[in-house]
Order: sequence, then C-alpha cells, then structure tokens
Amino acid sequence: MQPDDLKQLWNSTSQHADTQETFALEAWRSHRHRAVQRQLGLFSLWQGLQLVAWLALAVYCGSQWWQQPPLAVMLSAMALHAYCIAVIIASITRLHRRRQLEPTHTVVEQSQQLAALARHTALTELLLGLPWCWLWLAVPVLVAWQAWGVDLGALAAPWLLASLAAGALAMLAAVLLARRWVQHAPASPWLQRAIDALSGRRLARARAELDALSGWTPT
Repeated sequence: MQPDDLKQLWNSTSQHADTQETFALEAWRSHRHRAVQRQLGLFSLWQGLQLVAWLALAVYCGSQWWQQPPLAVMLSAMALHAYCIAVIIASITRLHRRRQLEPTHTVVEQSQQLAALARHTALTELLLGLPWCWLWLAVPVLVAWQAWGVDLGALAAPWLLASLAAGALAMLAAVLLARRWVQHAPASPWLQRAIDALSGRRLARARAELDALSGWTPT
C-alpha cells in the first residue's frame, strides 16, 4: 500500500471517528435538554394542580364568611380566603416565569432564568409558609363550626388569643433569623440547598441537568 493510500485511509478513519463523537455528543445534549423540559413540565403540572385546589378552597372560604357567621368563624374564613388568593397569585406568577424559560435559549440564559425562578419560588414558599404559625387556628374553628355548629371563638377565646399571639411572635422571630442568616452567609452552600428544598426537586433536577450541559455547550 502506497503512503498516499495510508494517509487517505487514516484521514477517512479519523473523520469517521469525529463524526461518531459529534453524533454521540449531540445525542447526549438532546437527552439532557429533554430531561430539563420534562422536569419543568412536571413543575408546571404541580403548579397547575395547586392552582385548582386553592381556587376551590378560596370559593369555599368565600361562601363561609359571606354568610356572616360568628366573628371567629368569619375571621377564620376571611383569613384563609385571603391566603388562598395569595397562593393563586404566586402559582400564576411561577407559571408565567416558567413559560419564559424557552429551550431555544442558550444554556447560560436558561440557567440564569431557572435560577431566578428557583429563587422566586423559594421566597414565595417561605413567605406563604410563615402565616401558618397562626393561620392553622382557622382550621379547627371552621371544622368545629361546619361539623358540630360549635363556635370556638365563644368557647375557647383565651386559648385562641394566646395561640394567635404566640404564632405571631414565632413568625416574627423566624423572619428576623432568616434575614440575619442570609445577610451573613449569602454565598453559603447551605443557602443553595435551602433554595433547592423550598423551590422543589423538579427545579433542582432541571438545574443539575443544565449544569451538566454548561460545560459542553457553547455560550
């Protein structure tokens, strides 16, 4: 075999290997992109289910305080009604932010948008969770009234007021501690883990897929 023939064979083999490597890399990227979209789709589905559930609860609570029941029952229904509206607004905002995250964007842009969505979701989850320090009192008040026609506001007013005050203090203390901790450790790995926990595993998994892509996809 002549040297030119060997050179041609080598170039052909090298090109074939490069083509296979490129094909394998593109297949890997495609799989990662589909995994990101699958996780974001599940996130949207969960937000949609929450939206429907809280909308139904908002209608129920609105029907209760509109009937002008005893004061404690009416205040409980109004508080839960307002909370449901807040959750609905938060879910709609998350879905809107999710729709802005397009697969046609670069990996860097998607990572930035996903990080913003995760921070927003974590913050709203924290803010929506804090009122339950005292909002849980509305549940037994409404259940007692609906099930047995008992007004806990009349039967257990001191207990309700003490629990409400304790819950408000606990909520204030949690806000102050969280604010102080974030200011002193803004880049802490624990902070990222807290954001992942509050924003949900779907966004955390999508972020992991984009992190894997960032090292192989041109910006």
